[in-house]
Amino acid sequence: MNHKFGGIWTRKKLDILSKYLAFYCQALKKQPFNLHYADAFAGTGTHIPTNLNDEQEVLIDQGALEGSVRAALNIEPGFHKYHFNDLDPAHVRELEQLKQSHQQKEICISQLDANQFVEVFCKSLQSSDRAVLFVDPYSSELDWDTLRYVASSQKVDLWLLFPISVIIRMTPKSEERIRPEWKPTLNRLLGTDQWEQSLYQCKEEPRTRDLFGGTSNEPVKERLNTEELGRWVTERLKELFPYVSDPVALNNNNRPLFNFYFIVSNPNKKAQSLAQRVVKHILKNE
Repeated sequence: MNHKFGGIWTRKKLDILSKYLAFYCQALKKQPFNLHYADAFAGTGTHIPTNLNDEQEVLIDQGALEGSVRAALNIEPGFHKYHFNDLDPAHVRELEQLKQSHQQKEICISQLDANQFVEVFCKSLQSSDRAVLFVDPYSSELDWDTLRYVASSQKVDLWLLFPISVIIRMTPKSEERIRPEWKPTLNRLLGTDQWEQSLYQCKEEPRTRDLFGGTSNEPVKERLNTEELGRWVTERLKELFPYVSDPVALNNNNRPLFNFYFIVSNPNKKAQSLAQRVVKHILKNE
């Protein structure tokens, strides 16, 4: 099955993830932990990029490329257990075939809504468990409340792809243009119904003359710019987690698509410091 999505930014994201997984398994191989890798939007194990320009086409073969599932399975020494989830039945069938070709690995495959999967997975972790969780939504599927389960586990390193383009699209520059039907989705994505007060600020319009010769400078509310919006999301995440990296911006032709975050739920300062140093080294070379 050809799973088509993403572009050159997908390769960047997966390259970062693969390097961290290799570090993680190597660093913890002698520790008394059961290591888990979980993928909430696992797909099929491979993908074919779609949105590429002519220059990028020559960098990528026309065939399917390794996805996050295969990248995780290829790490040696590997994880003790792999958890692959996808809601699409066709994707699950592909994952089942992949499981058959990796019978030496302990692989658990589920077909759940990603939010339900993350909750079940995080609640299943025991004191001797440690995990890396990859949450890579296509668009607006992830609920902010789901991140609370990751935070409360205190055992998970999270790589999170946050759909900044969805927020930009649903929050037009002028507050007056927000469509009421979008608000429930934004509440769910951002974990609060107070986002409007935070994202829109009063800006004074130039003085204009009315029909009677008077002037008006009625304030209007405009949304934060893209960079400010990203910082607001980052601060929201820091309210949940003890460590949140500055995100890697994944763009297409300079158009913001996703912010890629590395997040640590473990409150142990030593664990946070080690992970932080390694991630900074990985991102420095990207």
